[in-house]
Amino acid sequence: MAAPRRGVGLPTFGPLAGPESVSLIARTADDLGLDGVSATDRLLLPADPGPVGRPCQLPMPVWDPIEMLTWAAAHTTRVRLATTVIHSLFQPPVALARRLATLDRLSGGRLLVGIGQGWTPHEHEAAGVAMSSRGEQFVEHLELMRDCWRAGPVSHAGDFYDLRSSWVEPKPVQDRLPVFIAAVTPAGIAQAAAIADGFMFPVTCWDAARDAIRGYREAGGSGPIALRLNPIRDRRDHALERFSETLSADFGRALALGADEVHWEFNQSSMTLADQCKAMALIAEMA
Repeated sequence: MAAPRRGVGLPTFGPLAGPESVSLIARTADDLGLDGVSATDRLLLPADPGPVGRPCQLPMPVWDPIEMLTWAAAHTTRVRLATTVIHSLFQPPVALARRLATLDRLSGGRLLVGIGQGWTPHEHEAAGVAMSSRGEQFVEHLELMRDCWRAGPVSHAGDFYDLRSSWVEPKPVQDRLPVFIAAVTPAGIAQAAAIADGFMFPVTCWDAARDAIRGYREAGGSGPIALRLNPIRDRRDHALERFSETLSADFGRALALGADEVHWEFNQSSMTLADQCKAMALIAEMA
């Protein structure tokens, strides 16, 4: 079995986020021979706890993933560009399909689309999306986006979206944009198996990752597996040293689970940009 493709998350949120840091990490990934760079999405960060979760006590910049990946594309020549993930329901399907197709064309066909339903009530309320029907709406949203990426005019009449026959341009370079769905619940995992080209899972527990991948396969999912690793989720010192101590073992676990892609994310660690570049070199050097 071939070793998983390796990628890193761009610094698109937190204190290091910005165009200079994104271009640095993207160029370094390109130069080191890594397979991809990725960007995650948050529409907003709650300032109060609301129905669930903890509030964000201080404002934290979260840059839009499509714009940041477009910026990264302009500074690279070969790495793939992945959204890990976009909460697709928060944008109209025709608008999001055009944005993603534009990025694929600007990058010469290097886009991998990772999408999810989202999970915070704050974001769903802000986007005007009902959480009670998001599963059904998510399926129709993806169906309409795929229609927009095909040649010819597009029309659609559904439960959530309607589109009179229209030309929706541009079309992506890739004949079929690869769409991975990220999910953690049994229903979401089964949905990914049914309609996605691949499955994406955020690893916070290796046992949970094993169970999720098994559930995806048992539900009939045959696509590739992309794992998102965030091994250093704190601001304590010596993050690079702690990362280097777990890197080989984590990569081995991903390989044992049959992962086809692994994306490491450093946004929640205390790593400087220089340390992130050193961490990327360690990833590139693994056999």
